[in-house]
Amino acid sequence: MTQTDVFTTAMQQSERVTGRIDEESIVALAEELIRAGGENPGGTEEATVVALSGALAAIGARTEVDEVAPGRSNLIARIGGDATDAGGLLFLGHSDVVPAGSGWTGEPFEPRRWGGRLVGRGAADMKGGLAAVVVAMAAVHAEAPEIPMTLLVTVDEECDASGAQHYVATEPAGEYTGCVVAEPTGMHIITACRGATNLRLEITGASAHAGNPDDGASAILAAGDVIRAVEEDDAKLRTQPDPDLGRACWNIGAVHGGHGTSIVADHCELDLDRRTLPEEEATTILSELLADASRAIRGRNRAGTDRLSVTGSVEMIMPGFKTEPTDGFVTVCQDAVQRAGGTGETGVWTAACEGGFISQAHSVPTVVLGPGDVNRQAHQPDESVEISELLTASRTYALIALQRSNPTTP
Repeated sequence: MTQTDVFTTAMQQSERVTGRIDEESIVALAEELIRAGGENPGGTEEATVVALSGALAAIGARTEVDEVAPGRSNLIARIGGDATDAGGLLFLGHSDVVPAGSGWTGEPFEPRRWGGRLVGRGAADMKGGLAAVVVAMAAVHAEAPEIPMTLLVTVDEECDASGAQHYVATEPAGEYTGCVVAEPTGMHIITACRGATNLRLEITGASAHAGNPDDGASAILAAGDVIRAVEEDDAKLRTQPDPDLGRACWNIGAVHGGHGTSIVADHCELDLDRRTLPEEEATTILSELLADASRAIRGRNRAGTDRLSVTGSVEMIMPGFKTEPTDGFVTVCQDAVQRAGGTGETGVWTAACEGGFISQAHSVPTVVLGPGDVNRQAHQPDESVEISELLTASRTYALIALQRSNPTTP
C-alpha cells in the first residue's frame, strides 16, 4: 500500500468515525448527567457515577468504580485494545458540580434547551464535556476497536480534589499517549495551568477580660500581622512572574476567630488560597508562610506576644502543569480541533484543574480542551453550553484518539 493509499484509508476512517457522532446523542446524555446532580460540598456524586457507568457499559467499556469515601467513588472506564490494556489516550473529568445557588430562571437540575444552548447546572462544567467524551469513545470503538482509550472521572474536584489524590496514590501508572481534560475552554487548547493550594493557619493566644487586654494575647490582632505578611509576599510574587502563566498569588478567603466583644480572642483561623506555578511545592510554601507569620507577630512586640503561636496545614493541593506548545500532542489536538470546525488556538489558564495530577503521575503531555466558557458560564446561574460546541468537542476527541493511536491518521 502506498503512502497515498494509507492516507486515503485513514481519511475515510476519520470520516466514518465523525459521521457516527450525532448532536442528539451528546445532548441526551448531558441532560441525564445534569439531572443526576452532584453538588459539592455535599458528597452527592453517586448518581452521576451510576449514570456514566451505565452509558459506558452500553458502548462496551470496562468500568471500575473505586470508592474514595462512602458514597463517593471515582470511575475508571477503558475501551478498546486488549482486555488488560490500560493505555491509549486518557480523558479526564469530574462528576461533581458547584452548588446551584440562586438567580436561576428555571430548575437548575432540570435541563432545558434554549436558543441553541443546553441550560442546567453542570452544562459547561462539566457534564457537557463528559457526554462529548463518551459519545466520541463510542464512535471510535465502533470503527476501530483495536484503539485503547481510558476515561477517568473523579469525585470532589470542586472542593478538595480528594478523588484525584486518591487516584494518583492508588492507581499504577498507565502507558498513556496523552491526556485531555474536558473542562470548558471554548475549545481553545490550554497547554499550561497554574496550580492551587489551600492552606489553613491557626493562631493561638490567651483570653482575658476586654477591660484588661494586656492580661491576654489577642489572636485576632496577630492574625492582622499575618495578613500583612501575606500581602508583602504577594507583592514580592508580582515581581517573579512565569513567562507563560504569569505570577503566583495569594487570596485570604475567610477569617474565623473570637468569642465576643468583651473577651480577648484566644484563637483565630485564616483560610488562604495560594495559586502556584508548576515547580512550587505546597509544603515549602507552608513552611515559608509560617516563618513569615511568626516573624510578623514577634515584630509587633505587643503585650503577650510570647503567648502567641501559629501553626498551619495544607488542606488541598492541585498541582499546575506545562506542556510545551511545540509538543507533538498539542499539534495533534490543534489539527483535530481545526478539522472539527474550531480554530485550534492555544493558550494558558489562570484557573486550576486536575490535569496537573495526571501530568505528574503519568509523565504524559496534558491539555485542557472542552466545550463551554469557564469565565462566563461555569459556576453561574443559568449555566449553559452551546449545543453546536458539544458536537465540535466530541468530533475533536474522536479525531485526537484516532491520530494519537496512529500517527499516519490525518
